[in-house]
Amino acid sequence: MLLEKKIHPSNQMLKVSPRHRRQSLQFLPECLVEISKNKNFNYKGQKLKSAYLIDLVHNLILKYYFKKENSFSLSALILKDKYGYLYNYYMDYLKETKVIELQKNYLKGSNSRVYKLNDNVLVSKINRFNNDDKVLIRKYITKHIQFELDKNNIINKKIKEKLIEDLFHVEIDYTRSIFFLDSLKNDDIDIYNRNKYSVETINQKNIFYHFDSYGRMHTNFTILKSFIRKNCLLIDGEETCEIDIKNSQPLFLSKLISDSDSRWIDKDEFELFKILVKNGSFYQYLMDNLNFSSKEEVKNLTYKVLFGQNRPNSKSDIKFIDLFPTIHNFIKIYKKEKKDYKILAHDLQKAESSLIYNQIINRIVNENRDIRVITVHDSLIVQRKWKDYVTNIFYDEIFKHFNKTTGKELDI
Repeated sequence: MLLEKKIHPSNQMLKVSPRHRRQSLQFLPECLVEISKNKNFNYKGQKLKSAYLIDLVHNLILKYYFKKENSFSLSALILKDKYGYLYNYYMDYLKETKVIELQKNYLKGSNSRVYKLNDNVLVSKINRFNNDDKVLIRKYITKHIQFELDKNNIINKKIKEKLIEDLFHVEIDYTRSIFFLDSLKNDDIDIYNRNKYSVETINQKNIFYHFDSYGRMHTNFTILKSFIRKNCLLIDGEETCEIDIKNSQPLFLSKLISDSDSRWIDKDEFELFKILVKNGSFYQYLMDNLNFSSKEEVKNLTYKVLFGQNRPNSKSDIKFIDLFPTIHNFIKIYKKEKKDYKILAHDLQKAESSLIYNQIINRIVNENRDIRVITVHDSLIVQRKWKDYVTNIFYDEIFKHFNKTTGKELDI
């Protein structure tokens, strides 16, 4: 989020920033279309900016599409810094018009106010708004970018600078992407909306990015459908390819288990698990033994077990236990000991990010800075001409990473 202190952009920051940006393409829900037609509107005797109101709602919708969670903790200090001393009027207007709802009130020393978007906003038509408010654009350039570089997470700052710079070298086949998305419109409106928005913003060089506290970099590209990433992106006008870690989260789970020296995991069961994740055949094994017809189904099952609450009546957990009972027990005990069921997801993501950014990309940058890299969590997108070169580095670093354990080898 934004900082209160004044930040002077560095040369590197300006080099990678969209400093020539004159507007920002934003979500505009149907309920705010009338507001958007005028520069200002009056509310409770105050003259308010339409651009500020739309920017606020846009950012909530964007977060919803990224996280799939309709719950937002909003700090009064941050709202005031971005929207001025009248920020409460914007919030009151959105509550009164039922655009947002208060879920949890402010509790000193505990939490900020927590809001949610009204469900009607998310299911309504989501239009576009070109927000050209100079104050918002300036704050984005001078504060957001520097904050993302300086925030404390596991990615080295120099790597961040390189990653941000490379984002602005990507082009997209807009016509082909939209044609593909139109075929999905009736399947899932959320997926359609977030992908269409990402395609539009990439096409306009309206790039956004965010480094979360668990080491992941979120961008316009991370929420794109696989087909678009693999078939519609160019870097400096050249064709691209994608290189990824197969069954990434189960693979990192295997290392976590090896490093923990857990005694309650059956040796034969774990050996099978390691072989499957090493060969990238874990999801296929689940498909074959649980009678699923698609990889997507078994991935969803796995994520529910790894990242969910592991309730006794969970169908996903019951199926997983049939194949890997003691590994499932490890997962439950790990979460219980940490007193947070989300901790396993966070720890696996941190491990994945550290390998991707601080080992693989760091080596690529040190060996050949001319290679431009776009990341999608556990995968890299590079120009096709660099495929063999980057693939060798990619798997060499993975091999080294999974063999520098506490004397135990994963033999990947």
